[in-house]
Amino acid sequence: MVAANSILRFNFVILLITLNFFLSVVPVLGENMKGLKNKPLEIDFNDIVDDTGKPSKKTPCPQLKIAVAAMISPQDTYKYYAQLLNLIGDRMNRRVSFIQKKTYAEVNEMLKRKELDLAFVCSGPYVSGKKEFDLEILAVPVCHGKKVYHSYFIASKESSIRSFVDLRGKTFAFTDSLSNTGYMVPVFFLAKQDQTPEQYFKKTFFTHSHDNSIQAVANGLAEGAAVDSLIYDFMQKTDPDLTGKTRIIGKSSPFGIPPVVTISSLDPKIKAQLKQIFFSIHNDPEGKVILYKLQIDRFVEGNDADYDTVRQLQKFLKPKLE
Repeated sequence: MVAANSILRFNFVILLITLNFFLSVVPVLGENMKGLKNKPLEIDFNDIVDDTGKPSKKTPCPQLKIAVAAMISPQDTYKYYAQLLNLIGDRMNRRVSFIQKKTYAEVNEMLKRKELDLAFVCSGPYVSGKKEFDLEILAVPVCHGKKVYHSYFIASKESSIRSFVDLRGKTFAFTDSLSNTGYMVPVFFLAKQDQTPEQYFKKTFFTHSHDNSIQAVANGLAEGAAVDSLIYDFMQKTDPDLTGKTRIIGKSSPFGIPPVVTISSLDPKIKAQLKQIFFSIHNDPEGKVILYKLQIDRFVEGNDADYDTVRQLQKFLKPKLE
């Protein structure tokens, strides 16, 4: 009898655990699928690309290949950008293939090989791509009324670090070797003092996304990091508990905001249609909700000259990085 009661209590506990898990997961899944209608995006996490770009026999509309550079981790990138890309696909009556890569260089390489129609990239890779294979700006976001962003130097809120100087001999997290705010800016800051990361820091490593860098500092894996101000400000609203474990100890001068880019050889009619969609999204009821979630006011025409400060920084660093 005692054994039977023990079994019953054990089964009851398992039932409660299962029920709690189900109740906690269902709302999350429901929230993430809102707005995706009946046409979920095809997402490529495994370097699989349709080289032809032609619709299959099962597909009633052509494909639109869009990449989002790893400014935030893959899961969050998909969560935040899926609805926007789906909206673009709907407006163009095209099937969207959502492509993500681990590094900025991989996205640029795909653009160079004409395997993408458009991409959301960092300002650093745009400047490199513009010089190497004539990458073009399709549109730029306006965030909080501005078309610029900064590099934030951050440290743990619990530490005694109050400035970049205090990071000497510490562990530092970079984002990506092509990232303007997550790598070039802090390296430039050191180079102006005739220092290199190897000389200045005890240890460095790459996180491959700005939110990962923030987490690395918040969780004590790194004592400092350089991150995209847009991502940090975004996470202050979406995950204040995480950013609350960090503090901003420095801020760079402004740079041209990360643009939406395309290849110069893209069909002019498709390019014009994409621009019309981007520039009118904020007037679309569904689009307005999506932009609000992304903390974007609207999209506007870009100006290549806005990235001259990034070019100057890269030019200064080129001989030091070779």
